[in-house]
Amino acid sequence: MYVLVSPFSKTFDDIWLTYIVPNFLMKEIKVWQIIEIPIRKSIELWVVLNIFETININYEESKIKSIISIKNTNIFLSDYRVELVKWIANYYFTAIHNSLNLFFPKNLREKILKDKINIIFPQNDYINEKDKTKNIINYSFNHNIKLSNEQNEALNNILETKKQKILLYWLTWSGKTEIYIKLIQKYLENNMQILFLIPEIILTNQLSSKIKDVFGKDILIINSTISDSTKTKYWLDINNINAKIIVWTRSAIFYPFNKLWLIIIDEEHDNSYISDSSPRYNTIEVAEKITELNWNKLLLASGTPSIKSMYKAVKWEYKLINLLKRY
Repeated sequence: MYVLVSPFSKTFDDIWLTYIVPNFLMKEIKVWQIIEIPIRKSIELWVVLNIFETININYEESKIKSIISIKNTNIFLSDYRVELVKWIANYYFTAIHNSLNLFFPKNLREKILKDKINIIFPQNDYINEKDKTKNIINYSFNHNIKLSNEQNEALNNILETKKQKILLYWLTWSGKTEIYIKLIQKYLENNMQILFLIPEIILTNQLSSKIKDVFGKDILIINSTISDSTKTKYWLDINNINAKIIVWTRSAIFYPFNKLWLIIIDEEHDNSYISDSSPRYNTIEVAEKITELNWNKLLLASGTPSIKSMYKAVKWEYKLINLLKRY
């Protein structure tokens, strides 16, 4: 038995290396565990990417080194994120360890490597279309704004369309925030998680403040100034489904949502959704891939949509919904 392994917390030139699994570890080895391997003249901690019974390589088997031990028996990646890590590495031409590191704050990576944290993924019990009344929670919201006919029409179109990817094209003062609030309320009542991405420059504007006033303790608003240890706490809160509504910038797309049912990306045309540091990525493209893997709903919204998004709407890849009348 063989494993493909990758580094977890440092830069390395190769995408992966191949090692033999000794007989005494064959029953215990799993993908996404931390293992000890001999490399050059040292022993290092790497991640198991894949397991194979046989491999096609030109080297003699006697020259392939064996892993030493399993350092962390827990897996620390699950569901759609496993495929997403691989997709980012392939699509953006980056080493897989660079892709993997997007998903973990530095502080958390260190805890995983030192086996100081036990990550447990909650059971995923999404509500399907045939049972929308399951686990309904009656929240009391201090927000009774009546929607206009145009707003109601847009809201119903978003909720009822079978398209997973939607583009909301709105006019200034048309009342998009009220639609966001109604959408969040709908999914929150179904005990789901909602990811609301906004550009860093407007993180503390009226939009996020208004949403916080409405949903109070159920919302987690995060910015780039928080410490690594706080990011680790939020990571665990999101993983354990203690945080239901997350308002953040692009990096939140990589956090461990286990009941993610709605992604809203406001001002989707904004350049801050594109990472210009390694590994480079486009948040919209990553959100689209998550939607394909996870079957959630993706709502892109803008008063000036990007050419790419509008083109996809015209070609019916997105459902185009207009909100062009002032409230």
